Amino acid sequence: MILPTDSVAIWTAATVVGLTAVLFALNSVASATIDPAEPPAIQPTIPFVGHLISMLTERGSWYRRLYKKSSLPIFTLPILNGKLYVMNSPALVQAAMRTPEISFDPFFAEFTNGMLGLNSRQAAVINNKKCMEELLQIIHTTLMGPPLHKVNVNALGYLAGELNKVPRDRSLQVANSFLWLRNHLTTATGVGLYGKNNPLADKAIDLLWTFNEGAISLSLGAPGFIFPRAVSARSGLNKRLNAYYAARHDEGDDVSDLIQKRAVKLREFGFQDEDWGEELILPWVGSTNTIPVSFWIFVHLFTNPDYLSRVRAEFEAILDRKEGPHGPVVSINVDHLESGKVEKTIPFLNAIWLEALRFYLHNVGIRRIMSDVSIKDGDGREYLLKKGVNIQWPPMVLHFLDSAWGTDAETFDPERFLNVPASVDKLRRGANVPFGGGKHLCPGRRFAMSEVLGLIGAVALGFDVKGLILPESRDPPVGHAPRVAVLHPGFKLSRRKGWEDVTFEFAG
Repeated sequence: MILPTDSVAIWTAATVVGLTAVLFALNSVASATIDPAEPPAIQPTIPFVGHLISMLTERGSWYRRLYKKSSLPIFTLPILNGKLYVMNSPALVQAAMRTPEISFDPFFAEFTNGMLGLNSRQAAVINNKKCMEELLQIIHTTLMGPPLHKVNVNALGYLAGELNKVPRDRSLQVANSFLWLRNHLTTATGVGLYGKNNPLADKAIDLLWTFNEGAISLSLGAPGFIFPRAVSARSGLNKRLNAYYAARHDEGDDVSDLIQKRAVKLREFGFQDEDWGEELILPWVGSTNTIPVSFWIFVHLFTNPDYLSRVRAEFEAILDRKEGPHGPVVSINVDHLESGKVEKTIPFLNAIWLEALRFYLHNVGIRRIMSDVSIKDGDGREYLLKKGVNIQWPPMVLHFLDSAWGTDAETFDPERFLNVPASVDKLRRGANVPFGGGKHLCPGRRFAMSEVLGLIGAVALGFDVKGLILPESRDPPVGHAPRVAVLHPGFKLSRRKGWEDVTFEFAG
């Protein structure tokens, strides 16, 4: 039936009114009750589904709008027939990270089952508490000290080889700066982890990033038919991983301790040759948040002459230049690029790294309340958190609090991370959460830092980057971490005058 224009307007208005009435009714009988001792509730404009709609349509800025509207350190959001706590206070975040009744553990199995499409044997192994505890222990012990150094040397060695391929007598036109960084860093991460038989090279790079497009939605239970490209890419990656482990490439001397020890443990608990798709979680976590941040560091550095001159000076102070059989060799010791050293060896590039994490990397912290518990904010106010409710802390709020970062928090400024007084550093701890925190602080953060700063520092040292622009960014969808560039500009890469014949290496 075709209605006249006025009739359409009346019919639409009536439908909206009727739908609103239904939602109010649902809200009154279905919403979870809120104890007066719980954090104060912010009611949705549209009952029952309003917060859900806003979450999907407003992207990450949804958290920011709610906080600016309420200024509450923590609040409760009624959503459908449940509720969610959102924490905006650094003091509360620190308290939550110390509270054993507030845990991330339940999400690991829930997320990985959907994201990775586990078969029954894989799920049984991953849900085995003893196995998971041992696998997590392996991650933490192999991503520090000598095992981490080995990974850094291998990854940076690959990157040096790629830079040495840049022509010495002409420029190289790069059409897409993000893809250039993505491809090099994804492969370097794979080489660092898996050695020379890296299963995630060449075409597998596109598969990994195609999988990433649907990974979060799959982890939240979205059916696979809605994201067929991601599911197909996951299948292709699984085949490559299964072939790698079936051939026992994981036992090679050039393979990281992380991969070697996890493979031994998973075989002990029953993994067979067709089960290794579960290990896709490692390169996915290791690439898909860090590499977008590397893009922002790259464009900030090479569009700001002052930044560039300072970074070049830092690297010139730590390089070792010698004559090789084919000309000068510039060697950078990997020790200078590792955690605990960068603050002194390359302080300004480290500050750009930290500011990029603050400004662009917005992993929403998520935990579950395992039993009723009360926590206090910095002013002594106490809040009851109920068992079974999820709690979040959004970096898109915490990373821009004036109280922690100053009135220029909306401005990208690496200087804020230089010469920081101890009192200010302490104040920022709960407000600076790009890699999570507490016992769930990302153990791969040190590898990511060394890999990214090593590549970008070497490019700054020996190359000119022309034609690059700094694009605008927008908040990511809820559940995604990095702020999104509105475009990925290209650039022209050429060797610097006086550096045309230099060969780069990263020394172990």
